[in-house]
Amino acid sequence: MSQARTDGVCFGFHVTSDVGLRYLRPGSDGDPLEITASKRTSEPTGPAALDWPLRGGDGDRARLYVRDHGFSFRTEREGWFHIDPAAARIEVPGDADPVRRETRLWGVPAVLCFLHRGDMSLHASAVEVDGSALLFAAPGRFGKTTMAGAFVAAGHRLVAEDISCCRPSPDPLVFPGPAVLRVRRDVFAELDLTGTGEVAVERDRVHLSIEDSRRGEGAPLPIRGIVFLRPGAEGGPLERVDPVAAIPDLWALSWKLPVEEDLERCFRGTSALAATVPIWNLPRSDRFDALKGVVDRVLETCLAVA
Repeated sequence: MSQARTDGVCFGFHVTSDVGLRYLRPGSDGDPLEITASKRTSEPTGPAALDWPLRGGDGDRARLYVRDHGFSFRTEREGWFHIDPAAARIEVPGDADPVRRETRLWGVPAVLCFLHRGDMSLHASAVEVDGSALLFAAPGRFGKTTMAGAFVAAGHRLVAEDISCCRPSPDPLVFPGPAVLRVRRDVFAELDLTGTGEVAVERDRVHLSIEDSRRGEGAPLPIRGIVFLRPGAEGGPLERVDPVAAIPDLWALSWKLPVEEDLERCFRGTSALAATVPIWNLPRSDRFDALKGVVDRVLETCLAVA
């Protein structure tokens, strides 16, 4: 199992921290980002700017508040995160469970920081193939992590397992995210995920840390293609998506704040990705015996495009 670090790279940031983080990649390149345990005693009041239920069905909710210098983000189980994107600083709850705290850290708090930098967040897993990245985009529980796990089992490097940090222009790039794979229990039982170490087991997920020898560094990779995961029967060919038709799906899968400036940024980013990156639809089911064939079919199709 990889040991906790206090510095490393994630999402194009060189992260320094006074709390241990398990999923950083080695290296020091990138924009600075400081992670520190919060000592605040006062919290924001009033209505949240965003309020939504978290996945898992246990009633937990996420709330995002706008402050004078950034944001405050809260979940019931982990507590308060305070984010100052301009200062490149995130305060995390010092007494929260370390595994769950880091999971939340690399979600909304980190996304707010790289959105401020001008990048975009796509709800997608990503893997490295021949020095470039393939992204698998879909809503939650559509198989993004399972597809990433199947590629990891086939010997490819994990770049992102749920959130992809993309720089749409001038040349589309993706920055490697945290070196963690959170797979369903049945996926964990079926796939040979050599090169990972078990960190935690939850009701429906096993948290796996990618071993140091398979993490790679955090340098950005060119985006070779984006694959939309669609429900459907296995075995069919990947269908190329018209760039204009891809924009609504990319928009729906991109995280954005409900303010005009951020909506404009997101639209520019999704339009740039659609115009420059090949995009396919992939119908697939949850049959584990078909996964290797799906990996082979994706590689054959996507690598054939120059």
